[in-house]
Amino acid sequence: MLRSGIALQRALEHMGTGRGRIAAAARAAGSVVNEGLEAALSSSGFSELDIGILTAGEQSGRLEEACRALADYYAHLEKGRNRALAASAYPVFILHLGAILLSIAPAVVEGSFPVFLREAGLFLGMAYLAVASVAAVLWITARGFSSKDSADRVVSMIPIVGGLLRCAALARFCLVLSLGIRSAEGFLSGLKKAGTASGSARIRTACGQAVTSIRSGNGFATAMRSTGAFPEDLERALQVAEVSGRLEEEITRWAGIYRERLFQRIDAIAAWLPRALYLLIVLLVVLRMFSLISEITGAYSQVLEM
Repeated sequence: MLRSGIALQRALEHMGTGRGRIAAAARAAGSVVNEGLEAALSSSGFSELDIGILTAGEQSGRLEEACRALADYYAHLEKGRNRALAASAYPVFILHLGAILLSIAPAVVEGSFPVFLREAGLFLGMAYLAVASVAAVLWITARGFSSKDSADRVVSMIPIVGGLLRCAALARFCLVLSLGIRSAEGFLSGLKKAGTASGSARIRTACGQAVTSIRSGNGFATAMRSTGAFPEDLERALQVAEVSGRLEEEITRWAGIYRERLFQRIDAIAAWLPRALYLLIVLLVVLRMFSLISEITGAYSQVLEM
């Protein structure tokens, strides 16, 4: 609608006529949009990272571009999530079937149905606990990545999760910085906002250091390189772009590069998640089989003694 020339408030009114979460968010944003885009987005439930990207787009006159970038990101994220859920349906079925089959023998030996329920519940409880533990670790990892420099450095070295978070942070940083170059608030303010919108503690700190260095008389590329927080290929590209006067174009290009790398990692995780789930099921089944053999052997020993 923005691309068609419809005003933001009018666009929100159109979106608010339906039902569901999207319509409710549009109505909440539309009721306070006159107070500013940031207030409208905050009242409608957007995250701080999304607000940083969209407000940078508004201030640079490129709100449509910021909306399109976020739309592409969430569409790809949803695609990866649906792919992972669809591929995990069969392993989840096998997990519950295994819990039922492995609980039959102890119930027969004991001659009690409550034993069957206890054994099946214990097996599934172990599986749910393992999944919940992994989810908790990932949540703590993501929180540490965005809050502490030291945690950011450690998380970035993790092969899969670290690469995903790093690419997401660099994609957001480059996008907001490319939008902020033409911002009415100035380039240095845009650089600070890019660091905040990245969601990376290390990049946020580096942007603050770079702003101080630039104010001291250093060039942009030199200031960025001195922080040591950015990949070498990006540093070289920024240095060349600054000399050639094509900084905005180059940063926009690298925003697209990191976005594509992010999408590739999302696809890879979506493909490997069901395989990891299969591995978890195999480990649980093997452990349960050893436990079951031990229980049955003990039961027969008692019968023989009697």
